[in-house]
Amino acid sequence: MIADINRIAVIGSGTMGSGIALVFAQAKIEVVLVDVEQKYLDKGIEQIKKFLKRSIEKEKITPNESNEILKHIILSTNLEEATKDIQLVIEAIIENENAKKNLFEELDSLCSDEVIFASNTSALSISRLAAVTNRPSKFLGMHFFNPPQLMKLVEIIKGKKTSELVVEEIVSLCTRLGKIAVPSNEAPGFIVNRLLWPFLNEAYKLFETGVSEKEFIDSAIKLGLNHPMGPFELSDYIGLDVMLDIGKYIEEQLGVSYKPAEILSRLVSEGKLGKKTKEGFYIYDK
Repeated sequence: MIADINRIAVIGSGTMGSGIALVFAQAKIEVVLVDVEQKYLDKGIEQIKKFLKRSIEKEKITPNESNEILKHIILSTNLEEATKDIQLVIEAIIENENAKKNLFEELDSLCSDEVIFASNTSALSISRLAAVTNRPSKFLGMHFFNPPQLMKLVEIIKGKKTSELVVEEIVSLCTRLGKIAVPSNEAPGFIVNRLLWPFLNEAYKLFETGVSEKEFIDSAIKLGLNHPMGPFELSDYIGLDVMLDIGKYIEEQLGVSYKPAEILSRLVSEGKLGKKTKEGFYIYDK
């Protein structure tokens, strides 16, 4: 049962993967953080250490508590070794369906039948990902939000064959992590991104067609809707490449009315992906 989980694997040590690993380590669950090269793991653990350092400076945790959290994180480039004796594996690699399917096929051959598989995908079909494995009843979406260590929400996405018992177990696990789980049936974009994509895309079009400047649109949304960030600020924070992938997938599934605005596609093609590249809709200090 999930209540007995004491070791998990998180595949992918980027912003989301490292943040998810930190969430489990904070709950005193041993996490094996896995990536294809040591340099990516080094970058991921550095981000975790920076967060913990800031938490110490803000007196939210002590240095000893930080050290204890770090002791629960193991780094590995060996997928077979990393998946021994785990109860749950969470995939947090690039938002590419084929890449995810290839990973889950490999994981299915390595993990015992009891291991639950979860994907942190923002929009992709859980059923299609699960179909490449022999455990569709033990496969679901576990969609954390950025940054995972601060955001309370986890969308729990049920595929067509996901067991209700598995959903209940993962919801209970989220409570143990200090998160709020919101179950959803499968749909393109699930709940949050299904609603967020049209909102952001319309903002891009308002700017693109000269209705208003991006700074004014951001201000209007923050003041008029009481949002903490405007649509352009939020897009730069999430990553324009991530938003474009989500938009393209939702368009593919639901039709041309969801087609990404040209300005988003252009910025991504120019390598302007938001805060992570120091330029997106806005330019950021080096």
